[in-house]
Amino acid sequence: MLPSSTSTSTSTSSSISTRIPAPTPVPGLRALVSRASLVLWDFDGPVCGLFAGLRAPAIAAELRALAALKLPHWSEPDEPHDPLAVLRRAHDAFPGDPDGLVSVLRKRLEELETEAAATAEPTPGAFDLMERLLAAGKQLVIATNNSEAAARAYLELHGIEQYFGAVVGRHDDPRLMKPHPYCLERLLAETGTAAADGLMIGDSPADALAAASTGVPFVGYGPGSAKLLRLGDAGAEYFVADLAAMTEAVGE
Repeated sequence: MLPSSTSTSTSTSSSISTRIPAPTPVPGLRALVSRASLVLWDFDGPVCGLFAGLRAPAIAAELRALAALKLPHWSEPDEPHDPLAVLRRAHDAFPGDPDGLVSVLRKRLEELETEAAATAEPTPGAFDLMERLLAAGKQLVIATNNSEAAARAYLELHGIEQYFGAVVGRHDDPRLMKPHPYCLERLLAETGTAAADGLMIGDSPADALAAASTGVPFVGYGPGSAKLLRLGDAGAEYFVADLAAMTEAVGE
């Protein structure tokens, strides 16, 4: 007798669900936070939702159109709706940037990101966590694949630029974007912090991989099961589904 479709579906669902990491209990987070003197934040995700609604796909489409003007038959990235993936692909397609295309795309992306910062939505619980960390004597910095200009525009708009001692944004060379450890290594060097004394909060596999390659402890912020799954697959060991758990871990 063949198994029913219901039992097959249930079995598959159960198998998938067992792979989704569970949020780390507060005591485990507290141990991480207590050891850290420097907290490195990714920007788009933990700090805010930079691209509200469908803006990211629209921005990626504009960048792809600009690239196609130079090379009509260029091979598009595997993630065509991700502006950063388009920038990486253009860099690979035009080694040395002989026609200045990568520079044009980089400049246009920075303009669009900075515009998006004006309407970016604060991540729930982010302000509370920042203030609690500062009150506990932690230093805060931002390590992002977005442009430094966009990150600073958002911080200034919300009056929190003084919360962060440094912001390292996207390098002119897309190869130095996370998961490359460049921005984390630079922040550790600038602040004179040992990797073991840092703690990164990020929401992408690139964040997890960059932290792992530098030896910085990492907490994956995953407000949805799909994001938690991707973070787990990237090797993350600690997870939060919301930032309130991190705030609780810092304590009073």
